[in-house]
Amino acid sequence: MENLEKLICELCKLPNETQWLEFKHNNYEPEMIGRDISALANSAAIYEKSCAYMLWGIDDETHEIVGTEHSILNLKKGNQELENWLRSLLSRNADFEFHSVLVNEKNVGVLIIFKAVNQTVMFEKTDYIRVGSYTKKLSEYPSLQAQLWDRLRNEKFEERYARQDFELQRALQMLDYSCKALF
Repeated sequence: MENLEKLICELCKLPNETQWLEFKHNNYEPEMIGRDISALANSAAIYEKSCAYMLWGIDDETHEIVGTEHSILNLKKGNQELENWLRSLLSRNADFEFHSVLVNEKNVGVLIIFKAVNQTVMFEKTDYIRVGSYTKKLSEYPSLQAQLWDRLRNEKFEERYARQDFELQRALQMLDYSCKALF
């Protein structure tokens, strides 16, 4: 994604964490990240957001960019890269990207989590949801579970984005938009 620095600054301007946004300073506990990926992906679907975000290096209270000690790209769980470990325990429809960005000479970790599609995103065979700024088991909130499944069932394939965040020139390069008359 282009302009991650701008995205980080815009997200930090929000008054609070949301169901689709989580700020962390240095908490890289792998199981927590897995649960949060599930919760944020499912919440993004409910709130009709294309993505949800986890940002490291942001003060939870002030949303000030304070930097983080680790690069999210280099973290491991045991001998495995964190991303690989997470993908092995998340449902196949979990889609996410790790990025590391320097903002004002401070390291910020960015986890972009794409919304759940077709079914809930699960971590270790359990689906999660955000209730305010907390991660909870989806099964404990039947009304949210019903809302989520309603959104997932009623989403039209034709209304989904195939790709996003492209400059116009790049988008046109990816399309075959030449018109050839068939006579």
